[in-house]
Amino acid sequence: MTGDEAIRVSGTVSVDRSIFGLDELRRDGEEARPFWTDLPMDGALVVVGHGIARVLSRAQSHDVSVVVEVRCGLPDGPGEGFELLGSWRYRTGSGDQLVCTVDGPALTFRLREDSGYMLHVWCRGGDTAAARFDELMGQVYPITGLEEYLFVFTSDG
Repeated sequence: MTGDEAIRVSGTVSVDRSIFGLDELRRDGEEARPFWTDLPMDGALVVVGHGIARVLSRAQSHDVSVVVEVRCGLPDGPGEGFELLGSWRYRTGSGDQLVCTVDGPALTFRLREDSGYMLHVWCRGGDTAAARFDELMGQVYPITGLEEYLFVFTSDG
């Protein structure tokens, strides 16, 4: 991201075992470092590491809507019903980013390599996702529309 350049990617991500995450491609010869699945499963909704993040959904296997934005500043508001899960410093390596499920990459996007960002994560529908999942389990497949996620990367100065 340079100057006023903005990036926006969106898609559907199939959550399995209540988790999905962010990761990045490793460069040839890069020192080994953890993948998103190596982050603690301690109950925190979002855990962030070097070029990786793990998101814990409040429901089990279902499809979620995901939007990733890279922008110069925060949006005025992501929309009604979104809850800010938190903001974290996020450091890239290669810059080739992936939104991943346990089955592999679902979306791709690019950040500047070896750069710092602030990662802001919002969710809509998370507070009722578990109850709605229980109602739909065994009746609807695939289960969709329980949660929406917005990941916003802003320049870290």
